[in-house]
Amino acid sequence: MGIFDLGRYKGIVFAITGFLVFIAIILAFNHGIAGRFGHSVAGVKHLTQLQAQPTAIHEASVALAAQLRDGQPVEQQIEALNKAARAYDTALGGLASGGYITTNDGQTIELPTLRSSEAQDLLENGAKIWEDWKKRLAPVLQFGGSPYVAEHTGAAEANAEQTAQPQYNPRGRRLVAAVNELNDYGAASHTQLGTIMADLAALVEAASDGDARLLKNLQVGGMVAALVLLAAIFFYFARNLRKEEIIANRARKETQDILRTVNEGLFLLDRDLRIGSERSLALNTIFRRDDFTGLTFDQLLKDIVPEKTLRTAMDYVALLWGDRVNEKLVKTINPLSEVEVHFENPAGGFDTHYLEFDFNRVKSDGTMSHLLVTVNDVTKRVMLARELQESQEKAQAQLDLLLRILHIEPDSLTAFLSDAEVSLKMVNSILKEPAREESAFRAKIDGIYRQVHAVKGEAAALGLKTVEQRAHAFEESLNDLKNRPTLSGNDFLPLVVKLDDLFNHLAQVREMLGRLVDLHQAIATRRRAGGQMAPEKVDQWLAGQQDAEGEAQAETSEETSSSLVRTLEDLAARVANSQSKQVALHCSGLENVPPAYRKAVKDIAIQLVRNAVVHGIEEPSERVKAQKSQVGTLSVEFARRKDGYELVVQDDGRGLQLERIKEVAVERGLITPAQAATLDARQTMALIFRPGFSTADRVTTDAGRGAGMDLVRVLVAELGGRVGLASAGGKFSKFKIWLPANERAVAA
Repeated sequence: MGIFDLGRYKGIVFAITGFLVFIAIILAFNHGIAGRFGHSVAGVKHLTQLQAQPTAIHEASVALAAQLRDGQPVEQQIEALNKAARAYDTALGGLASGGYITTNDGQTIELPTLRSSEAQDLLENGAKIWEDWKKRLAPVLQFGGSPYVAEHTGAAEANAEQTAQPQYNPRGRRLVAAVNELNDYGAASHTQLGTIMADLAALVEAASDGDARLLKNLQVGGMVAALVLLAAIFFYFARNLRKEEIIANRARKETQDILRTVNEGLFLLDRDLRIGSERSLALNTIFRRDDFTGLTFDQLLKDIVPEKTLRTAMDYVALLWGDRVNEKLVKTINPLSEVEVHFENPAGGFDTHYLEFDFNRVKSDGTMSHLLVTVNDVTKRVMLARELQESQEKAQAQLDLLLRILHIEPDSLTAFLSDAEVSLKMVNSILKEPAREESAFRAKIDGIYRQVHAVKGEAAALGLKTVEQRAHAFEESLNDLKNRPTLSGNDFLPLVVKLDDLFNHLAQVREMLGRLVDLHQAIATRRRAGGQMAPEKVDQWLAGQQDAEGEAQAETSEETSSSLVRTLEDLAARVANSQSKQVALHCSGLENVPPAYRKAVKDIAIQLVRNAVVHGIEEPSERVKAQKSQVGTLSVEFARRKDGYELVVQDDGRGLQLERIKEVAVERGLITPAQAATLDARQTMALIFRPGFSTADRVTTDAGRGAGMDLVRVLVAELGGRVGLASAGGKFSKFKIWLPANERAVAA
């Protein structure tokens, strides 16, 4: 819209403009007349002063005559007379040459009244009188030197009483004669000139009175005319505005009906991101507030969304105001298309809802003026979608779990379930232990960490991902507690919920295993009855190649050994695949593990194998550069020694990076830089057994918590054994674990 395209406001704008122009004209006339009135007042004052000037000149000439008679010096009096005469001559000349006067402060004022015929006559008459007077003043004012005889002056100074009359020189006698003539003429002329100045002042004063009356009449008339014009404008436009108000009220009511009826929250945002006054009533329900006056968009979201979400939202809205931004493209990356918000519940706590924001640009004459924001509460939709997704994920997880169970030896799975149940019961016992001091709380965390990490490690080895993920989530909660500056008993309450979830999930696995056993028994029964239902794979998995009569066999050390070997091989293959590595695992002597050590050896081997694949074995490209085979070699050996047992886990990977170990230990506050500088190789390698130590760049289900090696240390210590470690940079790492031949192990 152009600047002069005023639309329906054109009439009122023109009327107001005319009114203002009229007022400006009145003010201009008022200013001009007031200025002229002020000049007239100054002129009257000046003329009054000039009225006394001729008298002052005459009195100065009379005083000069008296000084001559008394024989006094006359230079100063002549100078005073000359000054008064020049001033009067200048003033009279200004009046005669157009009515200009110069005030005492140097301001020149024009008096048009003095250009009238009457005033000109008076000025001409005064000029004639003054010219004659100036002629008589000339010889007096031109006099210079002394009018007295020199001897007389000296005698007069010696004895003034002896000289009655001053003695004049010839020039002095001429001066006396000129002064007497001047006084005779001035005696009559100064009165005439004073009268002329008085008459001129009267003329100017009369003109001033006329200007005052004109100014008064102009002000009164202007005010009356302005009021009449203003009243006309008011009544004319009041009628039109009333009509427009009726139309606007009707449109406003229709808009309010729409905004009151729609289920979406609608409002406008200006460039300052301030919410407009017009908005839908549904907005009150969606945001649980009634007052939106002066509210900005960030204030609307501040208390209901996380700080990170708020910053992202503000950046996105600012992006929408960019003139060169493609609106359709930007809308595809809307971070508020489904945002989680939290409202305070009057009963306590928070209510979680999900809101959907949509933004559309509002343009006026091609220029963006506002953003139209549409808000919908999509909580029900989100919850239904999540329920559907959770149901699908649960079904898929159960199917995956079932398929995985089918590939796990029943003995291994049964042993895992029993061991996991024992570990979780231990966690439950640790949680129940009373604690008051900070150190006791930290000890509880470390104890729980080791038990959960053992469950996680064996679940990962068996490929039970659902169990592994739950154990990993448990570790996340434990890690959060470890990072808190202070702890209390209430901080451990969330762990009870996660522990219960793990118990329930293991019960679900056990139930599924039981159903598969029942299925196997039903299949076996039908086979004996001559039925056709005989799935070979299920039969082999559950029966373990048992004979058709289902005759039970005693567990042998060879079966246990092969089960552990397969578990370690599966673990090494899975971790290597996730790390984009290639590993060949070689196991020997595991059939010699005594029953009393089987659980501990299995847990230790799982941790060391996983640690070797993650940290020791290099990626194929790195191994090729180091002139190694692309496939890393990892060996697990268990052997009987004369004083006990020995478990050796060795890899041909990169070895322990001692400088990196020191650097990480300093970063995590385990040692100081000064201590790091004094550590030898053996002391540096010992740091990897510290709780929480890990050189992994990020936390995954396979590494990053620093719990694996700590678990190995604790398991070995509980058995009364010891750990040896050897490493060569770029060549190998070797863990040698010695276990004592105690009574339980020997008896087994």
